Amino acid sequence: MNNPDLKDTATLNMKAVVNETGLKPDTLRAWERRYGLPQPVRTSGGHRLYSQHDVEILKWLKARQEEGLSISRAIDLWKQLQTEGEDPFVVMPLEKAETSLFPSSGATIDGLREDWVEACRNFNEPLAEQILTRAFALYPPEQVCIQVLKDGLAEIGIGWYQGTTTVQQEHLASELATRRLESLVAASPSPTMPGKVLVLCPPGEEHTFSPLLLTYLLRRNGRQAIFLGANVPLQRIENALEITKPNLVVMTAQQLQSAGNLQRMAEEIQKLDIPVAFGGRIFNLSPNLRDRIPGSFLGESLQQAPAVIAQLLSHPAAPKQIRELTPEYQSALNTYQLQLASIESTVWREMNASGIPYTQLNIANLNLSQNIIAALTLGDISFLGLDVEWVKELLRNLGIPQGYLDRYIGVYAEAIVNQLGEEGKLISDYLLTLTHNEHDENNHP
Repeated sequence: MNNPDLKDTATLNMKAVVNETGLKPDTLRAWERRYGLPQPVRTSGGHRLYSQHDVEILKWLKARQEEGLSISRAIDLWKQLQTEGEDPFVVMPLEKAETSLFPSSGATIDGLREDWVEACRNFNEPLAEQILTRAFALYPPEQVCIQVLKDGLAEIGIGWYQGTTTVQQEHLASELATRRLESLVAASPSPTMPGKVLVLCPPGEEHTFSPLLLTYLLRRNGRQAIFLGANVPLQRIENALEITKPNLVVMTAQQLQSAGNLQRMAEEIQKLDIPVAFGGRIFNLSPNLRDRIPGSFLGESLQQAPAVIAQLLSHPAAPKQIRELTPEYQSALNTYQLQLASIESTVWREMNASGIPYTQLNIANLNLSQNIIAALTLGDISFLGLDVEWVKELLRNLGIPQGYLDRYIGVYAEAIVNQLGEEGKLISDYLLTLTHNEHDENNHP
């Protein structure tokens, strides 16, 4: 029915259109006047003539209304699809208006999130994009970004952690969410509020969705926010600060190793008399970790952050005193880094007989060493338990015997004792408590 030739054939008068669409004449005139859709031609006597294509547009808009959209939202959806190069009749065909392309969970924000997550898990990219388009037509963009994209990614992440979602499914969802968010950031209006905010991820932090979303929320609030991306090198930050001249630098960290790097970067930035704010998963897991960072905590939820940032821009917080490492921690950190290659070589020789593939052992060594360095840098070896316990639970969910990890940690602790002696005792003692705690839990249900 959507033959392009019909667009140029305006032969239907108002009465014919009313009969075919069921819409009232006043409604047709109001839609044309307010929204410019459809656009009938006029006879020499001033009467409107519609094409069959105009009629199909009206039917499409009416179908969207019957699904729960306001007429303004329905027209926005039509125009958005066309702007994105999509044919609205293909994306949401009239023949399927009653059942729709969308699953049956409905147009509630929770239902749309469930539908989007399911589409990502099924690798159905076109449907996932259609669901997002519908969500943005129905709800404010901030709400969709948080309750569909952010919460949807969190749900998929939990599924990966529990072994019910594959890494490929997680990657697709992250790519779709980030791509949509980047387009929103690019289209955000010019700033109207004073103050410039620089948002970035410290070295080792690859999770960009939350700081990118924060950038968007700030821009929606009229702030000038610049996002530098993932894994920003410490060596380059001074040059970036000199060029951008921000009033506030915001950093996020999800894991312990990136929190350690965040601390070092925050110290360098604070030396330049630029205020720092920070947040992320790892600081929610361990509130004590917040006191180790020279900066202001943004709050436990992303929704809190824009208000905290507004307060910091108008009333900057006093600089925090930078904590110096105790001699014991500084010595342990220096010696551990110097002997790291020898420690990992010893672990490899001891664990080779356990049948663990070299690739997995190399990944384990890399992650554990980075987290040990971060815990020592932050001045509290007990922070190491945050990520080790997370890895233990992940291995359980993947069906990997706990004994493998316990033996690995035991061998690693012994290698530290042999290579570092007393200087490594605070590391090895804490590692051994992790295996002992596990055994105690198993022996005392």
